[in-house]
Amino acid sequence: MQKLIISGLSGGSGKTIVSLGLTRFFTNNGHVVCPFKKGPDYIDSAWLMQASHKPCYCLDPFFQNEQELFLHFQNVMRKNPQNALALIEGNRGLFDGKDHLGSCSTAQLARTLDCPVLLTVNCTKMTRTAAALVMGIQHFDPKLNVAGVILNNIGSNRHGSIVRKSIEEYTDIPVLGIIPRQKENPIPERHMGLSLKDFQDKDSILDALAELIREHTDTDSVLAAAADAKTVQENKSACLEISEKYALTAHNAEKNHQKVRIAYLYDEAFWFYYQENFDALEEQGAELVPLSFLSEKSFAEQLRDMGLAESDLDGLYIGGGYPELFAKTISTSPKKAALKSWIENNMPVYAECGGFMLLTKKLHCLENNAYTAYPMTGVFDIETKFLPSPQGLGYTEIKTAGENPYHPKNSVWKGHEFHFSTAINFSENQEFLLELSKGSGMAQKEINGRKTAVDGLLHKNCYASYTHLFAPAVPHFAKNFTALAKQFRQGKKTAESKD
Repeated sequence: MQKLIISGLSGGSGKTIVSLGLTRFFTNNGHVVCPFKKGPDYIDSAWLMQASHKPCYCLDPFFQNEQELFLHFQNVMRKNPQNALALIEGNRGLFDGKDHLGSCSTAQLARTLDCPVLLTVNCTKMTRTAAALVMGIQHFDPKLNVAGVILNNIGSNRHGSIVRKSIEEYTDIPVLGIIPRQKENPIPERHMGLSLKDFQDKDSILDALAELIREHTDTDSVLAAAADAKTVQENKSACLEISEKYALTAHNAEKNHQKVRIAYLYDEAFWFYYQENFDALEEQGAELVPLSFLSEKSFAEQLRDMGLAESDLDGLYIGGGYPELFAKTISTSPKKAALKSWIENNMPVYAECGGFMLLTKKLHCLENNAYTAYPMTGVFDIETKFLPSPQGLGYTEIKTAGENPYHPKNSVWKGHEFHFSTAINFSENQEFLLELSKGSGMAQKEINGRKTAVDGLLHKNCYASYTHLFAPAVPHFAKNFTALAKQFRQGKKTAESKD
């Protein structure tokens, strides 16, 4: 198996540019590249998916233990040709995790997968010191296989030569690339992360990154470093046993589960989804149908183009995204009424973050130093207000306190949140489903004498929260969602037979 983790000394080191450039370069040159992102992350994942023309999967030590991570990685790779190349983009600095021990860091992931590391170093205003940093990385954790270094933001040929010679003099780690400083950021940034221009612009940006990598990187040596990866022997037998059980479970799911049809919103406003969540729903018997809220066509017209009718839908999944960028368009869309009608007719609907914002009464957006309130769907008697800084950022740890059909009461699970909006103008008696021991959620409530973050709303069969979930870490999600969709479908059939 060919595998490689691209990491850096910190955020801003250039690992995203290198990851995307290598992914697109190898893809353009006939390699099957399987992209992974050390999560949680939606934005880089979308770029990696575009660069490789393949789904991007998440690897996160917070959500899965070492055996589960190893198994998840193996199962994804097993679906691809034997010579496929796994390229994994790390996050933050190589050793940065959720505590001083580096728990959940990219380094921990590299050790779990026994994966070589390609280190990107931002060399702005630095020469020989780069060698000290690389040497420090090498000796800080001798178990890591640092297979090479990519020098980024090099100001001149002389600058690059000094940094290269310094690293080669004081370490045995090869310099595999020297990327010159770019006059402009090759990946334009805006609004909460990497720019999301239209897909045509994305491809031209990615092809330019591939050319940058071709000109300034020893791609043959990068490929050789990835091919030198070993197998984690101590995990192998345990994971094989788990894998056999997983394959049997998937087979039984395909055999026993009645198919249900679950739509999901997918456009520039709503597109934060993990591929793993889609896979989990499909393994439980769901057929997934993409719909656009921003399309000029109605939901009925979009479904008709696919040979379907609204009555063929058994559920709806609304992921996160950027509804605040399209608040005016959403506020005047007749699709709001269609969506509310589905919910009032008990269709199962699961909404996360941006999806929750869509289902509120109003979304307040800051425009020209003043707030404008845009009417949303109005399913929940609550509003959201978009603010200049994050209101919830990072992992969440959750206890389900309220009855609902998706998360069993008293179940404990993990998720994450990333939202600049906050919930406002709701009743003091508003009931929330989730209590967070870690995270911000929608509000703070006093529970048993303590201020507790709370999240999660329910109206009929419609659930909404700021919390995003990662299905492999919340195994009841897909099972319960599809079961509810199956009940909804059965109810429609019963009603039709009475008619």
